Amino acid sequence: MRLSSTRSVAEETKDCIQKGIDPHQPVGPSDEDHSRESKRSEVPVTVWQLPTPVSAVSGPQTTIFKPRLIHGQRGTELVDNSLWSRVAEEIHDAEDALGEESADSSSDGEASIEDFAYVLGAKTPSTASPHPPADHIRQLWHMFVENVNPLTKLVHVPSLQPAIEKAITNMDRIPRGFEALMFSIYSMAVLSSTADECHELFGVPRTILLPQYVGATKTALSRASFMSSTSIVVLQALVLHILSIRDSYEPRAVWGLTGVAIRIAEGMGMRLDGELLGLSPFETEIHRRIWWQLRMHNFRAAELCGQAKFRDFAIDETTPKVPANVNDSDIHPAMQKPPVGSDRPTEMIWIMFRADLATFAVSQKVKMQNSDQAMATSEEYAAMDDLKIKDGFIKNIEDMLETKYLRFCDATQPLQFLTLLAVRLSTNLIRFLAHHPRRWSKLDHVPASEQQFVWNTVIRLLEQYSMMQSSPQLRCFAWSVPYFIQWHAVIHVLDTLRADPLRADALKAWRLIDTLYEYNSGMLLGIKRPIFVAVGNLCLKAYSARIAALTKEQRGLPNTPHYIKKLREQREAAKARRQAANTRGREQETVKNNRGPLRMNADPKPSDPDSNAPLEAQHHKFPIAEQPINSLQGGTRTGDDAFWLNDTLGESFSTGGAVDMMNLDTDAILAQCSWLDTPSSEVIDWTQWDAWLGDLDAVRPNVGAGSS
Repeated sequence: MRLSSTRSVAEETKDCIQKGIDPHQPVGPSDEDHSRESKRSEVPVTVWQLPTPVSAVSGPQTTIFKPRLIHGQRGTELVDNSLWSRVAEEIHDAEDALGEESADSSSDGEASIEDFAYVLGAKTPSTASPHPPADHIRQLWHMFVENVNPLTKLVHVPSLQPAIEKAITNMDRIPRGFEALMFSIYSMAVLSSTADECHELFGVPRTILLPQYVGATKTALSRASFMSSTSIVVLQALVLHILSIRDSYEPRAVWGLTGVAIRIAEGMGMRLDGELLGLSPFETEIHRRIWWQLRMHNFRAAELCGQAKFRDFAIDETTPKVPANVNDSDIHPAMQKPPVGSDRPTEMIWIMFRADLATFAVSQKVKMQNSDQAMATSEEYAAMDDLKIKDGFIKNIEDMLETKYLRFCDATQPLQFLTLLAVRLSTNLIRFLAHHPRRWSKLDHVPASEQQFVWNTVIRLLEQYSMMQSSPQLRCFAWSVPYFIQWHAVIHVLDTLRADPLRADALKAWRLIDTLYEYNSGMLLGIKRPIFVAVGNLCLKAYSARIAALTKEQRGLPNTPHYIKKLREQREAAKARRQAANTRGREQETVKNNRGPLRMNADPKPSDPDSNAPLEAQHHKFPIAEQPINSLQGGTRTGDDAFWLNDTLGESFSTGGAVDMMNLDTDAILAQCSWLDTPSSEVIDWTQWDAWLGDLDAVRPNVGAGSS
């Protein structure tokens, strides 16, 4: 019979758990453990887990699961599952014992079956993409540090700089993950440059060099098996890649890829604060920077897809803290104590400002919920009718931003000047959302003072966007502005100019629109995204209204801006394409009629005007270029869904106007915009603009369905 211990079982168990030792396993190592230890690789496996509350080990003994962070040869993984917590370390031991080759040791000729290239939308070559010359790499790195790093802070420049130099002198021995980071840095550097700068420095047009480096980044990420990687460097490369494509890729693709990056980060433990996981102070800071950058990007990516901005964002005791307000020189990998944040501007001022906006919004959401006034998202805030509550929110956030930023910002410092403008812009944006014209039913019912207040607010917004993009002092940061432009404000300005073309400050407003198109021509003159096509239509309507009004008043006419000419050319070309399609449709219909009915199901009754006949059958009644846009919807499906569902459910089963997201027909908007002729006494239909902004439908949304 064993003698009882002088210490209680509970006390011993508590000590074991706090040290990361399983109290239910034998304490002494077995022969098998000694054998396994001798076969381990040089990279040790370290297991961290959250500290155990005292209450958790008092009373009856139970098995308590706590998240565990595993450091091994392939990176860092968070084990947050009671089943996997028992075998996680054994898996790492087995990999070490088998001598598994790392991703970098495989030959270039081998194509991995797990490269997940399909996620990035490209087939991955088995060989690496060529790097630019050494002097170009140094120039690209310098551009990244000056133009991109201040707004992202994803990397630690002092520790990364020597690694870049080492890579330059050992181009054939760069690890695959680090190579992905280098190509993502090249992409962001080129993105931040102007066309003239790019051609002058590298001798290649920006329109060629940027896609080249974006493609090389995709290749490198796939070669690094980014989907299964637990490397911080690979995750940094992925996040920079997402930022490099966010302006040019379809918003839902960007949002989806951002979700992939968030899942990868969660798998590495970044959803929990590094201090709780026992990370070093330096690693904790890097984790916080990456996590907050990802979350803040996800807010805007969701918003551009028509999703709620803060719906899944919550802060509790385990959420990663906001990164410290310190310069890169204040932290280093060997530091033993957490950095002490400054209350004055540092290199982190832009990140701190954006994080403070997000945390303030969440705190207000919680406050409203506790007072039984639901406000779960920014959209619900905008929809609230109580302007007193909204204006109180604006006052609180202005006070917070004034206290933390405005009184310290030095306008002679570019980054601080950008932050100062962004603070002013943010409060104006929140004010616009609070008084959004979607609240108006008829203009006659809206006080003139309220209309003027909203107009002044959106004009200030456009002025601030213009200054951010046109100021020589801020040119290095201008690349980041287009992604954050509030398109509802632009739409309201154009619609107001359409309805009241000779208002007192119309010329000032048009100058701001000119600047907007000048600095965002690649985006606003694109024809792939419905929102920009629709904005172009509204711009043409407003400009035509101004010319007509000036002609009527016998005033001098302005020179037609280049972008107006381009918008007109696009729409004429679209009409020609639609007319050609109409001709082909009639010819096909004639052939079908000559061959007889091909469908086994009964044709719709000719007398039924609402029947969902195939689109070709409507051409005789409405030529495509002249069809009402709503007639292009009905209950039809397109693409893959039609192939699957139409024959099964029948044509009478309505889809509410949904269309194939990958086959958006923007020609329908280009070819016809007569529906934009909203009477001057009416307000525009903001629901349809919401749909275009979220790419919900290329043709006019079925706004009547499901609405009261």
